[in-house]
Amino acid sequence: MSSNTTQLLSTGRTNGSVNGSTSTGTKSESEELRILNQQLKDALYLSKFHGDPLLGDKIKTQTSYFEDFRNIFSFQNASALSQLAGKLLAGKGPDMHSGAQVVASLATNSKLRAMVVENGVKTKYERMLHPPLTYLGDAFKYRQADGKFNSALHPHLGQAGAPYAKTVPSQTHPLGALPDPGDIFDRLMARDDKGRQSASGLSSMLVYHATIIIHDIFRTNDKDKNISDTSSYLDLSPLYGFTDAMQRKVRDDKYKLGLLKPDTFAEDRLLRQPPGVCIMLVMYNRYHNYAATQLRRINENNRFAVPEKYALPKAAAAAKLFVRRLSAEQYKQSLDLLSLGEDNLLSTTTDQEYEQFKTLLDTYSKKWKSYEASGPIEEPTTKDSNSQKEYDDYISFQKLEKRLKTLATNAKAGSLILEALALKKDVTEDDKKKIIEESKAVASKSVSDFEKAHVDAWNKLDDDLFNTARLITCGMYIQVSIHDYLRALMGFHQFDTTFTLDPRVAEDHKNVSRGLGNQVTIEFNLLYRFHCAISLRDEVYTESFLKELKAFRQFDWRSQDPTKQGQEWSPKDITLEQFAALTRGPSEPMEPWNQEFGLLLDPKYSFKRNKDTQLFDDQQMIDELLRSMDEPISNFGPRNVPKCLKPVEILGILQARKWEIGTLNDFREFFQMKRHETFESITKHPEVQTALRDLYEHPDKVEFYPGIFCESGADLNADPGPSDLDSALWAAIFSDAITLVRSDRFYTVDWNTNSLTSWGMKEVTPDNDNLKSSVFHRLIQRAFPEWFPYDSVRFFHPFYTSEQNATYAKQQGYEKTFKMEKTVVKNDRDQDIKIWDNPSKPIKPIYLKDIAKINAVLTDQSDKLVHPARLRLKDMPLKVAEILKPRKDGFQAKVQSPIKTDDSALTKYFVDLMRDIIKREFIVMDKSNPARPIYQIDITRDVAIPVVTRYVAELLGFADKVRSDTNTNAKYSENEIYQHITNCQMYLSYNVDETKLIRRRKAFISSMDFLYELTKNGHIRDVSLWGRFLGALWPFGSPPSAMKKLGLDIAREVLNSEGDSGRSAAILLLIGLDSAYQAVVAFTSVLNLFIRELYKEAEKDNEDRKASTWQQLQTLAFDDSEKALSTISAMVLKAQKSSVRLPIVRKAVQDCKFPNDANPLFEIRKGQTVICDLYAAEANSKLKSDDETDYLSYQSTFTDKFASYHPKHIAALSLTAMIKTLAQMKNLRRSHHDQGHLKKIKLDASYEGYSNYMAPMRMQKIGYDVNKALEKDLPKQREEARGALAKATKDNDDDAIKAANDSLKAADQREKSLKELFSTKILRPATDTYMTPEWDEMVPFPTTWKVRFDGFGPSDYGGENLTMLQRAPMPDDQPPWYQPNGPSHVGGSFATWNHLETKALPDLAASAAQHKDHLVSTGCGLPHVAAA
Repeated sequence: MSSNTTQLLSTGRTNGSVNGSTSTGTKSESEELRILNQQLKDALYLSKFHGDPLLGDKIKTQTSYFEDFRNIFSFQNASALSQLAGKLLAGKGPDMHSGAQVVASLATNSKLRAMVVENGVKTKYERMLHPPLTYLGDAFKYRQADGKFNSALHPHLGQAGAPYAKTVPSQTHPLGALPDPGDIFDRLMARDDKGRQSASGLSSMLVYHATIIIHDIFRTNDKDKNISDTSSYLDLSPLYGFTDAMQRKVRDDKYKLGLLKPDTFAEDRLLRQPPGVCIMLVMYNRYHNYAATQLRRINENNRFAVPEKYALPKAAAAAKLFVRRLSAEQYKQSLDLLSLGEDNLLSTTTDQEYEQFKTLLDTYSKKWKSYEASGPIEEPTTKDSNSQKEYDDYISFQKLEKRLKTLATNAKAGSLILEALALKKDVTEDDKKKIIEESKAVASKSVSDFEKAHVDAWNKLDDDLFNTARLITCGMYIQVSIHDYLRALMGFHQFDTTFTLDPRVAEDHKNVSRGLGNQVTIEFNLLYRFHCAISLRDEVYTESFLKELKAFRQFDWRSQDPTKQGQEWSPKDITLEQFAALTRGPSEPMEPWNQEFGLLLDPKYSFKRNKDTQLFDDQQMIDELLRSMDEPISNFGPRNVPKCLKPVEILGILQARKWEIGTLNDFREFFQMKRHETFESITKHPEVQTALRDLYEHPDKVEFYPGIFCESGADLNADPGPSDLDSALWAAIFSDAITLVRSDRFYTVDWNTNSLTSWGMKEVTPDNDNLKSSVFHRLIQRAFPEWFPYDSVRFFHPFYTSEQNATYAKQQGYEKTFKMEKTVVKNDRDQDIKIWDNPSKPIKPIYLKDIAKINAVLTDQSDKLVHPARLRLKDMPLKVAEILKPRKDGFQAKVQSPIKTDDSALTKYFVDLMRDIIKREFIVMDKSNPARPIYQIDITRDVAIPVVTRYVAELLGFADKVRSDTNTNAKYSENEIYQHITNCQMYLSYNVDETKLIRRRKAFISSMDFLYELTKNGHIRDVSLWGRFLGALWPFGSPPSAMKKLGLDIAREVLNSEGDSGRSAAILLLIGLDSAYQAVVAFTSVLNLFIRELYKEAEKDNEDRKASTWQQLQTLAFDDSEKALSTISAMVLKAQKSSVRLPIVRKAVQDCKFPNDANPLFEIRKGQTVICDLYAAEANSKLKSDDETDYLSYQSTFTDKFASYHPKHIAALSLTAMIKTLAQMKNLRRSHHDQGHLKKIKLDASYEGYSNYMAPMRMQKIGYDVNKALEKDLPKQREEARGALAKATKDNDDDAIKAANDSLKAADQREKSLKELFSTKILRPATDTYMTPEWDEMVPFPTTWKVRFDGFGPSDYGGENLTMLQRAPMPDDQPPWYQPNGPSHVGGSFATWNHLETKALPDLAASAAQHKDHLVSTGCGLPHVAAA
């Protein structure tokens, strides 16, 4: 084709040639193209061959069920189906391997297979929360002050400052002209002069708890009534505040440690409530501080400790970190380079210098604690040698602190210079100068950075302790709300049941949501106005409060009631205008730590802080609590609101209308309750029916508030509890209680031991076996330790009166559980009432640490001082009670023949028993070297406890009933028997936790009965006439062990002496318990002492190391001579004296001089406790005897009066034999990590009950202030007063004489109060306590401790360097051991959005501070607030 070929169009025409020519082609070409086009047209029918079917998606039809079943029941699946069916029929569940084979046989397009996959995906997907409801980091781990981040899905839901929600849509048209609120109050709400007390037995304490709940979740903003200033969660904001600023004000910012300031709470609105409400908040404050203290003591998983390098005070810690040991040459070079003199210590070069340096740090640290507690010492203004010396010492301390800081900087600079110079070969003077300058700058910054990190670490500890203690305290609060408050409202205390509506029941989160957040609503703001339930006593208090407020505002009002024209004003006649004038106070609010409460003009109700401790008076608060506990609430229902609250109710009604609340029937319909069609349906009381009809004309028009409080019976009673009343109030209240708890993440999703710690969770978990799961008693006992009898019937349910509790206790068979001591007193209305189990101020015990006095107490035969358990004989089996009953004429020991024993045989018995148990219980930890495997064993749980159980069982004669490897069919396990022994010893030992005494006593009673029955059918039966007869009939059997022989001998001797098998069994049981008492704790403490000393020696350099006591014992253990055994015994006894801290207690049965009037060691009052501190006495004793009979613990037995064999000798033999056996184990050492350390907690000695909830340094401060007042201030005051008195007498100035005498009297009263406030007399001695294996409870005896060993044989611990005992230090100042505050502390990326958003929100802290503009006073408004 030519270059001019034309382009052919589909029509056969051309568009001209390519080069633009319009000529056509030749005829033959045209014809050819025409024919070709015609052929294309004629070939259209062939289009069905076009396209590629392989390019389309393959669509497979699903197989039918018939095909699926044919595949399942194929021949290949026969074996799998058989196994599957066999296991199902046998009840063993499906065989997963066979099931998988069957499912795998289904075709890819199987309908059944698709169903299996779909169900599997659905099941596995729904096991997870989508999206997650909790996140890591402090922002989610801890409650935020304002409630944000409670809901992970909606971080701001329920946050303080959010608008109220609205639950019920308004559907009913209201009346165009609504009734006057004043008329509504007068006709539907006003209480008559007599009032109506509730017959439910509920006390004012219930209303006080409700008041805290109400003020916790409702705080309407003063300027915008649609806003709630507080969070929508039950987070105890009345205690903690609802902003960070408020929270910081109540926290102890001086002494930190996660504590709150003493007796301080954030919510000043509660100052105008009855004192019981404020006292309850004080109790929660003290509970928080107790929880924070316990957390710090336990330090679970090292959560509550700063890294080791920050442990010392800041200056000492920096010096310790940066000062290091250098050679003498390096040391001199550093001094020269920095141009420092020898007095500027840079480092230490010798051991002696290093020890001097450590002494310097110790001296500074001790002084720092002292001055941190007491505060700065002011320069004396008068010449006083003591004051001047005290001031000079303080100046010396400041100089020492400055020196340490300089030392740290110089040491760091010197180290940097030496390192820099070591890296350079040719150093010029300019280089050297530059290096020195740069090193100094870097050193200064390093020390500064360290000091900041030191502060941050201690602040983080403070935050972690505070926030975790807050979670625990809120946990106690919610448990009280569920198990005391809600159960009381539901009326279940009248039945013997623990039933309550616990919203945290393990409900599937797919069916009932949890932890998604909450927002309070306006309807429930109105519901929670329990004014009708205010007791008659609290009504009088409120009126007195208003009178004082009127007097303070200096208003001269008269009654505006026409019938009382000209009479003195009464709060019952208060008008809205008067109320507004009273409560719109001109005073500025007082800081929380200075707030006081009550009435100013009535000392009985004026609650003042002690200026030394900042605490309120315990006696005054206890008296008020008692009056509240025994004061019944008033009836819920209409016509029972105190008249003095009329303005409050009017404001409430007006606000409800402004909020456009639905009607009562709208609310009932929303809650799926029947609408009221008549006024008679609302209430059965004719007068209230008439009043409703007159005011609203139709039931549909009755307003929600106050209509919901009008629902009542013919007696106007709308009290909660089981009844026929169709009450919307209680239906709503119970629904809201469920919602508040169920929607709170911290009470549901994060309600676990990770959040609260194991101890915290156990502390707030109700005990369903005691007190019917009530927990409020714990709050009382923690806040007021030892004031109430631990078995007070008031604890049966503290929200009921003691009279009602006593009635229910008798009806339900709990009478023996409680003290049940009745008293008749007058109440505030001069009526006689019965009250039960009154508390009393605890008497400080007589604390003894003198070995002679303790010996006198323990060996006394007069029964003037007895074990506390002997004063509750009803807890014992009858025969045991006969033995233990105190006798006025004391005990006369019966003459018995001495029992001869073979100590060597007993020692062999213990050694053999130990070895058998070790062989049974060990596990292999490392099998990499079969020739030298590494073994591990729990030396307490798997060795000491079984040994004690075995020998007690053999001694008492029921070893055949205890399972062992040779007696596998016996009835009881070793753990069961030991648990019963422990239950007895736990109750009989020194108990400091009174909240657990009822539980421990119940376990003691059960276990004593159990062990007594076993003992009675043991050796006592065998040595009786009948037993000897049966033995003669069947003389076969293996010879008795040395321990069994001893038990038979003692039983025979006791039975011959007593003649009564029951009494004999009781005595033998007491001997067995006495022999086992302290056995496990002594064994564990002694071994722990030896192992700790061993590791301490291993830390030293080879040339400084000496053989530890344990290594000496290991050598002696392979010497079978009597001398070696005697030496081991002496070493063990010495270790026991210096390691076991478990005091012995006695109680006085009468007022007396002990031991007699002629030679008294001390005077004691009836019921007063004597604490014998054996540990301190042995430490102070000059007598260093190796004789076990000289050990005070040996004298503590009671049963030596009934048998000629001393049970403590068994304990001594067993301890020596057990330690000897362990010393024969090769390379006995700690197991790895925490398992290898005995979890022992030292409880420091305390002087006052309030030390339970005070920082240790605050206690030092109180002691310092008291001593200063007694030794300086009061003598000075007296001296000045006497001088003034002499001058006034000379001048004959009567007024001056009176003033001087008043000053002297004030000094005397001040001295008396100071001595009562604080003394150095011990209240509780220092003791050791242990943790359960789960670390959830403190117990007197150890329970677990793991060690490792390499079999039996001589130990070398890896050679001269003791390499087996060397452990590389863990870097505890970096993750994962330590997590400094980072982005997660504030919520990570959640916080970024939150930060941007909150810029637009009002300043809640500032809003909360604007108290002076409040219509209803935020504070109480009385002068002690104005005086801030």
